[in-house]
Amino acid sequence: LALLGLGLVGFGFLKKKSVIIPLIIIIAGVSAWAIFGKKEEQGSKEVQPKEWTVRSDDLTIAIESDGKVVAKDGVELSFSVSGDTLEVKEIFAQEGAKVKKGDKIASVITDDLQYDLNKAYASYQSALASYNEKVAGATDDEILKSLASIEQAEITLAQTKISLEKTKTSAKQKIKTAEDAVETAKDNLDDNRNELLSKDVNDTYDDLIDTIKAISITAQGVLPDSDEILGIDNKYINDVYENNIGVKDSSSFNLAKSTYNSSKNEKDLLDTYAIALSGLSSHTEVDTAAEQASILLNSLEEHLFYMQSTLEASITSVDLVQTKLDGFKSTINSNRGSVNTKITAINSDIQSVADVKEALDDYIEAYQDALNDLEDTKNEAQQDIANSESGLALKELSLEQVKRSHEELLAPLTTSELASARSSLTTASINVDKARNDLEKATLTSPIDGEVALLNYKTGDIILTDDTRPVVTIINNDTLFIEVNIEEAEINKIKVGQKAYTIFDALDGLKLEGEISFISLTSKTSNNGIVTYLVRVIITNTGEAQIREGMTAFVDFITAEAFNILIAPVNAVSNVGGKPSVRLVSGEWIEVITGFTDGSNVEIISGLNVGDKYFIKSEIK
Repeated sequence: LALLGLGLVGFGFLKKKSVIIPLIIIIAGVSAWAIFGKKEEQGSKEVQPKEWTVRSDDLTIAIESDGKVVAKDGVELSFSVSGDTLEVKEIFAQEGAKVKKGDKIASVITDDLQYDLNKAYASYQSALASYNEKVAGATDDEILKSLASIEQAEITLAQTKISLEKTKTSAKQKIKTAEDAVETAKDNLDDNRNELLSKDVNDTYDDLIDTIKAISITAQGVLPDSDEILGIDNKYINDVYENNIGVKDSSSFNLAKSTYNSSKNEKDLLDTYAIALSGLSSHTEVDTAAEQASILLNSLEEHLFYMQSTLEASITSVDLVQTKLDGFKSTINSNRGSVNTKITAINSDIQSVADVKEALDDYIEAYQDALNDLEDTKNEAQQDIANSESGLALKELSLEQVKRSHEELLAPLTTSELASARSSLTTASINVDKARNDLEKATLTSPIDGEVALLNYKTGDIILTDDTRPVVTIINNDTLFIEVNIEEAEINKIKVGQKAYTIFDALDGLKLEGEISFISLTSKTSNNGIVTYLVRVIITNTGEAQIREGMTAFVDFITAEAFNILIAPVNAVSNVGGKPSVRLVSGEWIEVITGFTDGSNVEIISGLNVGDKYFIKSEIK
């Protein structure tokens, strides 16, 4: 890439004033030397020299791509006549034929089109008859039918009124039934509420109070037993054996002490609640105390667990003999059993309270359900009555409409009605004209001068209405485009107006010159994520070349080129003494100045002449 860049710069400067040339030579030489020097340094591979002759030639740097030929001017023609199917009757111009504007291209069989015209004419006759009838006025039969419609509407209205009254009566009965259900549910609630509260609920709460007080008493005995071992409140009670307690598990020992303090706090709070409890306490007060009792028991359970772990981690000595340690363990185990018994007891009492309340809630729920059912019944009754009243209103409106229609039937046509009748007749007449026009458009003609590029149908083919293919494509071959897609990495290297060469393999490698006429500002991304931009190259000097739309063309976008310069293969130049040099067949090394390069060949600015013979290196593999 560096070499190409320097080559491009060098070529650009060659076209400037002569005072710039020495600088270009230096830049190009440095560029080539950098590559040639590197090539020398790379290797120790054995090479076989080849003889070569200095020649004059052109060098070009280009972006290569391929694309398709697209016509600049072209039309796609289809039959614009209506019909489910069209059958091709005749083809007047074959593919490749030259046509002029107005020349016939193809025609279709007109049987269906003639039928459409006849049908449109029949509709016109019907519209004309309807128009004449409206102008003439109502017949006796129409008047009798209108009167019968009025009578039927009156009967229907009377039946709807009767139905409304039945709906109202049914609604009243449903509401009365729902009201009776509410009264029954209320009586059941009143009959059971006092009995439940005075007996079951209050007795259950009394049992719960007894359990709470018992828990408070139990806690008063548990914590001193633990304190005798831990020495927290009575700091001197365990002085003799303090160093024996929990020495093998300091974590459990510390947790036993911390849970002792938290359990003591929970006990003090429960004692406050328990002392105040009595048969006169509210259910809320008892529930609060029960919750605190559960908290205390859970705290004691945790504390006694760590006490057991602490005693298991204790060691005996003359200060703490085995029998005393076993006594401590027995006491703690007994206390833990008592706590678990109390946990079971209070959970049972709390559940009993919930069960009694749930039984009371059943009566309350039944009463509430009855109230809800009554409300729903009233709403449904109101909706049923509203629907019936709405239906009655519709029947009344229907009767008014048929009466109005009867009056309109007897009345002469108004100006607007006469205009509407005339409009219908005019529409039918337009349809006749359209069908006639379709019949005339059964033959396609070319709107431009050009060449028939594609015929999708032949004589006898059926053209379906959902077939989107054109009947014929006509193009103007005087001006053609090549459309190619250039990747995003290359798009900024080209511009509108830049030269390009197109090569057509289908035309024996025909090469034409063109230039870029359009570069899209928007991109498209392929399924594999490659981003490209549409570029159009307009072809000039086509002459008589048989270039066809859709042909594949290979395009070289020229980014730089030099003409009639001395060139040599890149691998003929070596780094000798830090300078680019070429070895003549005589064995002499000639220092050269290099310039423009396309990566394969390099320009020789000085050092060699046309006809000089030299060696190039070829690796032996």
